[in-house]
Amino acid sequence: MAPSTKHIAESASFQAFVNSFIRETGTGCMKALTSVDEVELQQKMHGPFIMELHLPKQKTTLWIDVLYRSLVGRHTFGDVFQVKQRGKWQQEEPFSAMLLLIQELHAQAKATPEMRSSCIEECLLRMIDSLQTMHSYIDVRQKDGENLYECKQDFIDSEQSLLYGHWLHPTPKSRQGMAYWQHSLYAPELKGRFQLHYFLVHHALVEHGSLFESSACELVAQDVGTPTFQNKGNQNWVVFPMHPLQAQYLLKQTSVLKAMEQGLIKDIGQAGKLFSATSSIRTVTSGSGKWMYKFSIPVKVTNSLRLNRRHELQAGMLVATLLRHSKTLRINKGFHMIRDPAYMTVRLPGIKESGFETIIRENPFQDGGAGVTSIAALTQDPLPGYHSKLASLIKKIAVRECLPVSTVSLHWFKHYIDVAVQPLIHLYDELGLALEAHQQNSLLNIYNGYPSAFYYRDNQGYYLANSYKDVLLAKEPKLKEADGLFYKDALIDDRFAYYLILNQVFSLICRFGVDGLQEEAVLLEVLRSALSEMEVTLVGAGKRFVEGLLRNEQLACKANLLTRFHDVDELAEELEQAVYTSIKNPFKSTGKKEGVAYAHAGSPTF
Repeated sequence: MAPSTKHIAESASFQAFVNSFIRETGTGCMKALTSVDEVELQQKMHGPFIMELHLPKQKTTLWIDVLYRSLVGRHTFGDVFQVKQRGKWQQEEPFSAMLLLIQELHAQAKATPEMRSSCIEECLLRMIDSLQTMHSYIDVRQKDGENLYECKQDFIDSEQSLLYGHWLHPTPKSRQGMAYWQHSLYAPELKGRFQLHYFLVHHALVEHGSLFESSACELVAQDVGTPTFQNKGNQNWVVFPMHPLQAQYLLKQTSVLKAMEQGLIKDIGQAGKLFSATSSIRTVTSGSGKWMYKFSIPVKVTNSLRLNRRHELQAGMLVATLLRHSKTLRINKGFHMIRDPAYMTVRLPGIKESGFETIIRENPFQDGGAGVTSIAALTQDPLPGYHSKLASLIKKIAVRECLPVSTVSLHWFKHYIDVAVQPLIHLYDELGLALEAHQQNSLLNIYNGYPSAFYYRDNQGYYLANSYKDVLLAKEPKLKEADGLFYKDALIDDRFAYYLILNQVFSLICRFGVDGLQEEAVLLEVLRSALSEMEVTLVGAGKRFVEGLLRNEQLACKANLLTRFHDVDELAEELEQAVYTSIKNPFKSTGKKEGVAYAHAGSPTF
């Protein structure tokens, strides 16, 4: 019998939650199934290993069936059993097991008050919200299974296919602040389309910037096509688009209401052409339009309330200008930075950020972007009964080229390293610029099978190394005015290692392994070899970065569960710092699958 959509959602949530718990707390012991004394319990297991999780504060233990054991990514778990004192055991539902793990974190936090306090209520609320949201999305989209993993689907279809969300986040589909009836319009997973909400704002209140001869205000007016309310020839008023969710929030703010009373802001309402949300929810595209728009929205997604900060408005323009000096971009024709070359906001008295902050992003997929997919969509678990997008792709290439899938997988992975990984590291080496290149920010064009182009997006993910500051200021003096772009080199190395290697590359290696396409150890060795070859040619920050990847005993790892449990809004923290821990470096392992224990975490840093 096919599993229910509720069971699918619970299982998907359980995978991400338990893997996060093991990685971030350092608990969990992988054991051979033969070590289980209980014959009846052993017979209920399907994999060759079990994960044993002791929960000392509750005086109980969980035994979890391990269906797939990963070297670099996350394990795949099956049924879970609670083993109590005197050997008594009972099977637990995935949701019940997650509750036990949260209670254990809560008990540990109470026992160590010198650490950050427990925010168990918030964590439970977000977990339940995520689970229910995921369930509702799967319920609606389950019938689209064939289309969800189509390799040549358009960009927006790929963006709207992420039913499970972040592969190592305890609340991947939490949408706190979005009412249930709003999901059908504004959630990308439900393929909603909607009009933007428009204001007319007196020009004296509008702050804007653009890298083009046309101002940001002119770019928007030309793009959105709103002649029904635009005062033609009246230069005193600026057409200002807004996400409808944010517009509802703004219309409740005292500062905005006061400006409206003074006749400086006019509320027009929803109008114009239709837009669709990309995977971030708050960045929207009309498909064929020249620009995408990245708005603030009053919604907590995963770890943070999604706001555009004032310093981020110019960051996109400054980095776009800096990249004009990049030899890496000139040499690597398939490597693309999706620019954020303009912005608009409204200045209101006594308020640093009014909520109108809007980033204007170029749209390189005006032709539909067939075959362009985020790595998150490429590697996500498929619905039951379907193949992952990566597995479907590799098998089609294998049939086309009459080659084994293992051989095609090697060729594909090497193409990927050439088009994505190497340019990202070379860019860091050349300009001291590291990118927050996680799965969702990283796009590949796989229309012809093998990766032909890589695209990076997101102006919240720029890190400039302090050691390059003098050189970069000489190239672009305006960087001196930038706030929040320069960071300590060591911090950048840690974040870059997490986002590029642990989050992006390892998700692909894990997907190849889970789908039986190629052994993880083989791909890890391919990556190690490519990095070693690069190391010889690098001379700056990239060389230090690669040396650390290959030789450090531990790698920094973002702790999404602890970030969520302690209710840390990383975008509101100093240096936008989430909770980080450390894991054993897979490059330092023997490379033999049976000899590698799952990474144990070090002490978390806040």
